[in-house]
Amino acid sequence: MIQKSIFILMLTIFSFALMPQSAQAGPILSQELLIDDPDGPVSIGFLSIDIDHIIDGEVMQWQTFNLFGIDIVNSFGFFADYNEFDLNTGFTFLNFDVSDFSNSIAFQGFWDLDLGLGFLDVFTADADFLFADSFFLGPVTAASPVSEPATAFLFLIAAGGLLMRRRFNS
Repeated sequence: MIQKSIFILMLTIFSFALMPQSAQAGPILSQELLIDDPDGPVSIGFLSIDIDHIIDGEVMQWQTFNLFGIDIVNSFGFFADYNEFDLNTGFTFLNFDVSDFSNSIAFQGFWDLDLGLGFLDVFTADADFLFADSFFLGPVTAASPVSEPATAFLFLIAAGGLLMRRRFNS
């Protein structure tokens, strides 16, 4: 009986020693880019950032950027300011010149909190103008990142514990 208790105690201590350390990732903040429509606002995309990438109010990189269902990968120019003292305020300034993975569609945009309005131009890879529209930003939404390796490791420990329990109960 004591041997079984010592084994379980050692297994518990060993599992905590091997658990991966947290990467201390901050929450992911997102804002939708919206256009006015007679039936109400319509989402044309979203921009997500990790608060760890805000330095002195400047956003150094995006987490996810999507426009019209296209993931934005290439940046020829990206500048954004974010109110780091009140994260619910969101972006205070946004300026971008970006394209998709294949560089087939390019987007240029500008948004300013003081104006409360932004402008978006869409071009082809050959610099042919497709269309332009004004947009505004929706409210800030936040999500906490989940570490997949840590979650998988916890499931592995739980499964090992169940197997050990079954072995000792036999």
